[in-house]
This record gives sequence, structure tokens and C-alpha cells, in this order.
Amino acid sequence: MAITEFRPENQNVSQAPTLGEQSGTFGAGVQQRKNIAQGGSGRFTNLQQYVQANEANNPNAGLLQREAQARQGELGTKQQQFVSQATPIKTGLETVRSGQQFVQSALENPTQYVTPERLQQFAGFRTSGVGDIETPFNQFQALRSGLGTQQEQLASGLETIKSTPTALQNFIQSQRANPALATRGENVLDRFLTQSTQSGQQAIAGLGTTASAIRQAQVPTIASEVEALRTQAQGGPLSSADVRNLLTGKIAPEEEFVKTITPEFLQERLGLNIREPGRQNTNLYRAQSAKETLNQINQKTNEIINRRAEIYSQIKPLQDRLNELNLNAFDSLGEMETRRDREALQKQIKQLSDPLSEMAVIEENLKSQKERIDKSELSDLISKLEEYERGLASNRQQLLQQYDPTRFSKIQALQQLAGSTQFDPLSQLLQQRLV
Repeated sequence: MAITEFRPENQNVSQAPTLGEQSGTFGAGVQQRKNIAQGGSGRFTNLQQYVQANEANNPNAGLLQREAQARQGELGTKQQQFVSQATPIKTGLETVRSGQQFVQSALENPTQYVTPERLQQFAGFRTSGVGDIETPFNQFQALRSGLGTQQEQLASGLETIKSTPTALQNFIQSQRANPALATRGENVLDRFLTQSTQSGQQAIAGLGTTASAIRQAQVPTIASEVEALRTQAQGGPLSSADVRNLLTGKIAPEEEFVKTITPEFLQERLGLNIREPGRQNTNLYRAQSAKETLNQINQKTNEIINRRAEIYSQIKPLQDRLNELNLNAFDSLGEMETRRDREALQKQIKQLSDPLSEMAVIEENLKSQKERIDKSELSDLISKLEEYERGLASNRQQLLQQYDPTRFSKIQALQQLAGSTQFDPLSQLLQQRLV
């Protein structure tokens, strides 16, 4: 059917605005176009002429392009909202990761975490846990799912307009100033014009291109950051039980080590368990033998000293008496008695003094033996043996503090981090003596 040329004086004001006015595509402006092929009767001769007449100025193509741009912009807005809502979740997971790193660092280097502030912070993790990651991550998943749904809705909406004639027609009608006043014929012509012009076809194809771009748009990078944080946090302590289990894992080896603080531990630290090349006995045995020999030397030397003192104590009154006789002058008879007394005293003194020479020889030999020991390696071994013997009377804590102060400091720091209750078994071990 031929389309009658539009004339303003024939317009029915109760009907929709004429196509071509504002968002319309066919109307008053058409009669001004120079490329419209008209017959002598003033009518279009066919639809091809109608399409050609509107090809250069088809506003519906622009409507579709703006719709694609609007949906693209709406996606950007949705993504910004997603980032805004996901940021607190990311911050919360970062806080959890920071707490986990604090706990793990404290257990790796406990001596660096015994300040009051750090101990208080660790105690909070030990009693209340580091944090929850599943609840915020589930919230994040819901946000991401919602973004995906919105993204699909935007893309599907454009694809529906592109592929469904009715949807295309309804969209164009919706862009009129008064959509309800448009006649069905006007709406059909609008759709026909859009589908038939090159610019309209390009705009329709652009809807599909934009839909694909929207559907393939990458989720904001905060999504991968949140997922990475959650994955990292899953490998660390979260609950208070997790923290306590990690403490137990650090304390258990220390308990086993403290149990090894035995006489053999002392022998090893002092080098008394070594059997030197060419020697059948360990340094401990050699030290014990040397010390026993030295004790015997000292005992014999003391016996000689005591015996000599005893002899001198016996000789002294005799010598005093002899000196007294030598000082007094007597008559011939008295002199004879004095001489007999003097001889008797001298004889007794000699009998008592005779062993002193032998004792001096023995004492000199003992002194030589002692000097040989003192100048040899046996002297050092005896010193280590004496240290070993003192250690046997000490408790494990004293020995650990003396022979491995670094480890002792670590155990003390773990004790502060763990609190007394969990550390009781190890504390009891430390207080035990070796013998």
C-alpha cells in the first residue's frame, strides 16, 4: 500500500506524534528532504523509496547506540559498586592474614615477641582466635554472583533487542515522548525503518557486539585479590585451637630435647665421651683414673705430712730436754748421769728421725707424679670431670642455661607466649635433677 505524504493540517491530535518529530523517523521533516522520490500525486511509490528517504537521518540508530553505551556505562557503575562493597571484605581478610603472619613469626622467633604489647596481642589470638574468613568470603561470593547476574542481564537485554523484532519495536516505542499514543502502524514502521536502513542495521549489530563485550568483561581485580587472600588464610591458624595447636607443635620438640639432658648430654658437651685415636678408653674414664691417682697422691702426701707432724711432736719434748741438759753444769758424778741421759735422749731422737728421710723421698716422688699430671692433658680432663660432677647435681634448667643459653631463651619465650598451663609439663622437666 502506498504511504500518503504527511500533511500537518491533517494531523489528529488524539494520536501519537508523527514519526520524525524528535525521536520519530517519518513525518514533517520528510517533505523537506531533497532525496525523497515523489510521484506527481505527492505519495511514496514504494517502501524502498521510504527507506532511502530516511537513510541519511535515521534517529533510531542513534537510540540503539545510546542504549548500548548506557548499558556499558551501567556495567561500569555495577562494577564500581562491587568494588566498594568488596573492599571492606578484602580489608578484613588482610587483617586476618596480618594476624596469622604475626602468630607464625612469633612462633618462629619467640624471643623477639616478649614485649608486653606483643605478648598481649598474642594472648588475644591464643584465647580468641585470629579471625573468620568463611563468613566474609561467602558475602563476597554473593556479591560476585550478583555482579555476574547483573552483567548477564545487561548483555541479555541488548541481545533480546537485537534478535527479537517485538523487543526492538517495543524499545523504539519506549523512547517516544508519549509511548502510549503511538499507533501500531507507526511502531511497525519504526521497526521496519530501523531494520532496513544501513545505519539501523549497524546499530542493531552493535547491540550484539556490546552484549558480548559486557558478558566477557573481566571482574574487577579486587575479586582475584580477595580469593588469593582467602586461599592464603586457609593455610594459616584461624581459631584459638589452631593457635594452641601450633604452640604445642613448637613446645613438643623442646620437651623432647629437655628429656635428652642426661649425664650423657653433659659428657658430650664436655668432650668426655670422646675416645681419642689410639686410646681404648673414653676421656671420662681417663679423667676418672687420673683423678683417682691424684687423690691417692694427695692422700699419701697428707699422710706423710701428718706423720711428720706427729714425729716432730714426739721429738720436740726430747729435744727440749736435751737442750736443757746441755745448758746445766754438774759435778763429775752428776756429769756422768747427764751424759747418760743425753745419750738416751739422742738415741730416742734418732730413732724417731730415721723415718723422716724415707718419708722425704716418698714425698718427693709423689710431688713428681703430681707435677706430671698437672702438666699433661689429664689436668684439663680432671677439670672437666669436676665440672661434670657438679653438673650431675644440677637440674636441667641450670644445665640448659649454662650449655645452651640460646635455646633456653627460646623456651622461656615460648613459655611466655603459651602461658603457664600449657607449659607445665616442660616446666616440671626443667626442674628435675640428673641424679
